[in-house]
Amino acid sequence: MKLVDPVRIGRSTAPSRVLFGPHDTNLGRDRDISDRHVGYYAARAAGGAGVLVTEIASAHDSDWPYERAPLASRCGPGWAAVAEACRPHGTVVLAGLGHSGSQGSSAFSQRVLWAPSRVPDVAGREMPMELEQAEIDALVVGFASASREAMRSGLHGVELNAGQFSLLRQFLSALTNQRSDDYGTDRTRLLREVLAAVREEVGEGVVGLRLSCDELAPWAGITPEAAVGVVESVRDAVDYLVVVRGSAMGTSATRPDLHTEPGFNIDLCKGIREAAGGTPVVLQGSVVDPDQAQRALDDRVADLVEMTRAQIADPDLVAEVREGRPVRPCVLCNQKCNVRDNRNPLVSCIVNPSAGHETDEPPIPTETHPQTPTATDHKTSTEVGHRISTEVG
Repeated sequence: MKLVDPVRIGRSTAPSRVLFGPHDTNLGRDRDISDRHVGYYAARAAGGAGVLVTEIASAHDSDWPYERAPLASRCGPGWAAVAEACRPHGTVVLAGLGHSGSQGSSAFSQRVLWAPSRVPDVAGREMPMELEQAEIDALVVGFASASREAMRSGLHGVELNAGQFSLLRQFLSALTNQRSDDYGTDRTRLLREVLAAVREEVGEGVVGLRLSCDELAPWAGITPEAAVGVVESVRDAVDYLVVVRGSAMGTSATRPDLHTEPGFNIDLCKGIREAAGGTPVVLQGSVVDPDQAQRALDDRVADLVEMTRAQIADPDLVAEVREGRPVRPCVLCNQKCNVRDNRNPLVSCIVNPSAGHETDEPPIPTETHPQTPTATDHKTSTEVGHRISTEVG
């Protein structure tokens, strides 16, 4: 299987095996999906992304993790606009849905954080409330309602977050779930209830799951071995599975910079794929090189590859791979794409300054009198008409 080959996801067919994953953008003008989101996502769909997952929207209004975090109940019109903009390109477009739980913030909601148990997040240190049955029921209803709105908006389905910054993951982990009721003795119960409720609304649409398969906390929590059991319990309820790592104990390991080896989840993903029973599995983890992505497919590590930062740097990545053209490289610096910051910077990229500005920045003009910069082939320079020399000096 090739990176640019189509792939079946549930009853939908994606035009390539490259996924553009959910990430914070600050592109919203409040808690909605804005026209800036639409332009941003449409550019990646036009460039060949097979599956595109929108910025994670809070499934319940108790969750407000950062100022411009989307709220699912307000995203319908924006989701519809994204679906319309991406439809001509055949991309499978999904709504990212989640709830941050104890890893959220009360700064904007002025409400007590939700959690499976009264275990504070090690970073924020806020003491959350332990959910009672009424709140759990409301959470399940929230995910179902958000999924219904996504389908009404014309999206292909949803992706649920049980990875980093996720209440669903917190219920799965002994680090944060110390309950003595049925949600503690069977830590997969909430996730299974949410998946069942979501499937009821989505029907034959796509239901994906982003799952932390290693919390990187050796004394407790989700380990790769424990994750196998979780996968076996939910694999028949989802259409694909994204293998991620990290928790409150290792937030820096979730989206590391260039100091961490690209493809760091390869071994983890390969083991999970064996337990997935044929459910398509997505490799995630600093995969920015198309050659590495192709090797992962060749080695049967995964069925699809998430290349989010690579497509922020170069929205045309998939099309260029298909045509044998060079791509603009992501350098894994995290300087402009890691935007959870009180200043609310828009997502962008040091090698692609137009990222995040698709709707308000005019096309880069062609230089009338090209110069000859001394650099290796670099797409940004060629876009403005420069001739590239490989000789330094």
